[in-house]
Amino acid sequence: MNGISVSELIAHKPFLFGEDPIISGTNGLNRRITNVNVMEVPDVFNWVRHGDLLLTTAYSIKDNPNAQNELIPKLAETGIAAIGIKTKRYLETVPKEMIALSNSYELPILELAYQIGYSQTISEVLEEILNQRANWLMEQHHKIQLLTSTLIMGENSKTFLETFAKSTGLHAALITFQSDVYTTDSTFTKEWPEARDLRPVAQNSNATAFPCYWIGDDTTKIYLPIEKNNETMAYFVCWGCVQSELESLQLLFQHTVNLLTLHLSKQHSLRSLEDNQKDLFLKTWILGEINDPQTIALQAASCGLQLQSSYSVCLTSPLPPFSTRELMNIKAYCVIQGIILLSMGNEWVFLMPKTLTSQKDLYVKLLSELHKCLKQTSIRLGISSMKDISDMHEGYKETVTALELWDFIQPGETLCYYEQLGMYPIVHVLSDQESIKKQLFQYIQPLYTYDKENNAKLVETLITYLQFGGNIKETAKASFCHYNSIVYRLERVQSLLGIDLKDPDVRFQLQMAVKVFAYSIKKGTMMGS
Repeated sequence: MNGISVSELIAHKPFLFGEDPIISGTNGLNRRITNVNVMEVPDVFNWVRHGDLLLTTAYSIKDNPNAQNELIPKLAETGIAAIGIKTKRYLETVPKEMIALSNSYELPILELAYQIGYSQTISEVLEEILNQRANWLMEQHHKIQLLTSTLIMGENSKTFLETFAKSTGLHAALITFQSDVYTTDSTFTKEWPEARDLRPVAQNSNATAFPCYWIGDDTTKIYLPIEKNNETMAYFVCWGCVQSELESLQLLFQHTVNLLTLHLSKQHSLRSLEDNQKDLFLKTWILGEINDPQTIALQAASCGLQLQSSYSVCLTSPLPPFSTRELMNIKAYCVIQGIILLSMGNEWVFLMPKTLTSQKDLYVKLLSELHKCLKQTSIRLGISSMKDISDMHEGYKETVTALELWDFIQPGETLCYYEQLGMYPIVHVLSDQESIKKQLFQYIQPLYTYDKENNAKLVETLITYLQFGGNIKETAKASFCHYNSIVYRLERVQSLLGIDLKDPDVRFQLQMAVKVFAYSIKKGTMMGS
């Protein structure tokens, strides 16, 4: 806290003032004096600063009513604390106009003791200011020591806040990006601030030299960010003080934020070690490096996980860049729902217990939560069949296959269930078998060669024909062609391949060949095609 209030100075040093020390400006007695200045020139307002106690005999304005009327408004604008006048030397009494202006601007005018010189007054006032500052610093030091000791003794965040509240008489809360909230007031409602809503406190003054915010129009609660690596990991919230008290609380606020930064950084480091251990186990489990049920259960227990007997694996499509807080928000959602989450680079893996998969719209709700958290709607989910804990790797492979195949079958699908793929997983397997893929391509290669040389559409016509189960009329309609044109193309297909399209076995082989070929082209694995 800087300085001493006008009323405190009068009470502590009454001999510096006359019998009736307050001439005017009673409503401004709470102004704080931080320095002493002397006025014996009419334009003194150019030489004073905020917090000055201005001593004067009024010699320079004694015969100038205009200067007298101009003085108070201009001094009030500079933010001085008070004016001390020695009357009965050049001014018998303070003019009524100056008194009226003093009351209007709430700038106190004090009667100085006639017999005490300026040097003694200055010395006494400065001594009082220094004593006040020393006492205040000792008080702040004691509070800071108390808060520091609370954390050194290993107390938790709630105890720390209660210690702060008892030593200041204020309420406090701590909100973390992991959705934890600690508060000294049970009625406090958690509100994680959005950047657009933060409004700097005392933006145009030097009262706060560190980040300190209000939210919107609410000036009852002060939000102080606690940062690590340029990212806000928590907010310390304080309420119960008025804006005029902020300057006196600045030092305590700053040390409180520093202590909480150290405390939360330590907690974060410990939690990161635990999370790293858990993530390592989940990766080795999901990627198939361990599959013995007993080993899996033991390693899970060592990471604080209590596994159920079976899970469905759910994999996101590649995600956009996300922040730590966005990941923490999704983790918090998963903890509440009983879902296990693993972040694998730009993809997230969710293990959904069998007890949850019976819930209606489970995956729709998860997708909605991802959209809300990451603020984008192009996320897709690959969903496996139910797997025992020893078969999680098979479940993970199913999710990868589901995302790939649904993108081929129906690119707009967001919930890609492996169990709804039918025969398409066989297409996926065959597309990875070079010898089979080559054999299938050789089976239909004459059609591709013919199309390329003659700018024809035999392959396209064949695919449509197979899609409509051999119905020539529907094929013509879908191809926007005359019936006879389709008949001619199909005759060319039979001639080039030496087959009979009426043979169901032939149609099956052709359908498999064109799907594997098309899927391989999409994957980029059809070399030389």
